[in-house]
Amino acid sequence: MRTSPTTGLFGTALVLSASMCASVCAQSDTPAPTRMAGQVDQVTGAPSMGPKSMPLPSAGWGDADRTESACKRGAAVLEAAQKAYQAAKNLTDHTELTIAMPDGEQNEVIDMSFGTGDEMLIKMGSLQIVSTGGTVYFVPDQPADKYLSKKIEGNANATLIAMLPGFSLPAPALAMRQPAAGSKITDAFAMGAKGGVAIKGFREYDGKQEILVGGTAAEGVVSFDSKTNFITGFNMQMTPDGLPATVRIGFIVKCAPSAEALKTPISFDAGKRVSVAKLEDLFTPPADEPAPGITVKDGQAAPLGVLTMLDGKTLDLASLKGKVVVIDFWATWCGPCRKGLPLLQTFADQMKGNDKVAIYAVNVWEQQKGDELTKKVTDFWTKQAFTMNVAMDPEAKLIMQYGFQGIPACIIIGADGMLVSSHMGYDPEMVSKLTTDVNKALGVKDAGAAAPDSKAADSKGSGTKAPGLTK
Repeated sequence: MRTSPTTGLFGTALVLSASMCASVCAQSDTPAPTRMAGQVDQVTGAPSMGPKSMPLPSAGWGDADRTESACKRGAAVLEAAQKAYQAAKNLTDHTELTIAMPDGEQNEVIDMSFGTGDEMLIKMGSLQIVSTGGTVYFVPDQPADKYLSKKIEGNANATLIAMLPGFSLPAPALAMRQPAAGSKITDAFAMGAKGGVAIKGFREYDGKQEILVGGTAAEGVVSFDSKTNFITGFNMQMTPDGLPATVRIGFIVKCAPSAEALKTPISFDAGKRVSVAKLEDLFTPPADEPAPGITVKDGQAAPLGVLTMLDGKTLDLASLKGKVVVIDFWATWCGPCRKGLPLLQTFADQMKGNDKVAIYAVNVWEQQKGDELTKKVTDFWTKQAFTMNVAMDPEAKLIMQYGFQGIPACIIIGADGMLVSSHMGYDPEMVSKLTTDVNKALGVKDAGAAAPDSKAADSKGSGTKAPGLTK
């Protein structure tokens, strides 16, 4: 079972707001224990783990800037900006983006060109998005032999959202020029924050017009050129969905929009590439390729280690030899992991009564250690009402032996101790794929669920279970 993660796509080229639509959480996304001096979370009152030395965008805004009349002026400026973006016959925008995280910064550049109608070209690192002739083309540098395309429905932006659920480009020109149906004008710079943002203030400052925006998970300041009405940049801080409220990521966006004529017509040439219908097809590697980043190939001896159970005891994976072992690495802060765990629970329910299969959800890459970590995992497990085995790899020793750089990540180890298959990223078809691979490891030819051991079935599921926490 191998599914390539879409983070390669979103992490370096398609810079979505803090992996809103990524299927995997990179190790570097793990919240680092760096706290901003003097910055307090507005919801919890706790010190925020945000970008180092970056003050809140609302710092320096007085009461006079936040009045109802100020907000109305801000709304008028924003509406004038959208009209300017839509009225331009041609439009280009060079956007420089700095993503400030607790443990460092990442810089990206996005170049956009807009012609008449839905004509559009977006370049981000090794990725291009082209809209022409009534079709949107999604063309990453790798794989070099495929592209994703879809006929335009509504407009190019709305079509991209349909192609890539959660799509939110961290540059305002696209959403301002081609707003998706049902969207709010402030979505252009909300960075995909849960609940969006609304206008909270307006001021004219240092020769610029500025709007203060905010919501339950984000706040920022948007700057405008009073002559052209175009957006010149914005500073946004937000908490990605699935992370604690005290974790903030900062976005500093500088824009250079221009309504000058395009130097090159917008067009698309497929070359030797072939079209695929789904994003998953775009990144599915060949059958003989291991999961991205993994250093152990199928058929090789699977690295084993010792895991910590919630009751403080340890589990030596070597003691499970003779069983097929399914291990799913996850973290409480990882959104894709939290989407996948219910599927793993469904699979575990199907395996009840089969003492030839052991399933463990293994927690990794948390900030907490010791008793604090045990409490965090226990509370999460209890709240989710999961009943499958859960263990911890607090020092990430086991997952690093496999070379994974992101989670969720899943491995299946055969009864002989050899790696059967590996998988990284959230996959809605996880249950069926696990079933297929476990059947393969058990030597079951039936395509259905792996059959329980006959003795265990006769005893109505009372057969021996692998050690671990069950409820």
